[in-house]
Amino acid sequence: RTCRDIKLCHPEWKSGDYWIDPNQGCTLDAIKVFCNMETGETCVYPTPSSIPRKNWWTSKTKDKKHVWFAETINGGFHFSYGDENLSPNTASIQMTFLRLLSTEGSQNVTYHCKNSIAYM
Repeated sequence: RTCRDIKLCHPEWKSGDYWIDPNQGCTLDAIKVFCNMETGETCVYPTPSSIPRKNWWTSKTKDKKHVWFAETINGGFHFSYGDENLSPNTASIQMTFLRLLSTEGSQNVTYHCKNSIAYM
């Protein structure tokens, strides 16, 4: 069901990509994850894995005023988790079960910027 379960059953297995099925429905809705076998962590890949680089805002005047990123992205962008070949609902169900089986979660976001500051 999770990487922790794999680690408990097979402590000799190495970290790497594995297919897990948190809801234990059928193997057709399993999701590909990275299992950190040192910690038992289940790492789910985002879809898409990255957002295309572009200039989100460029000042055309000498007066370079402060602009919030969210004000300039024109509809923004979305990402989800799970296999992109599965329906979004399937990935959502698996993520719900994974959340129920977990005691904590974390997320890493990498922000590459040029002449800007990231606030979270």
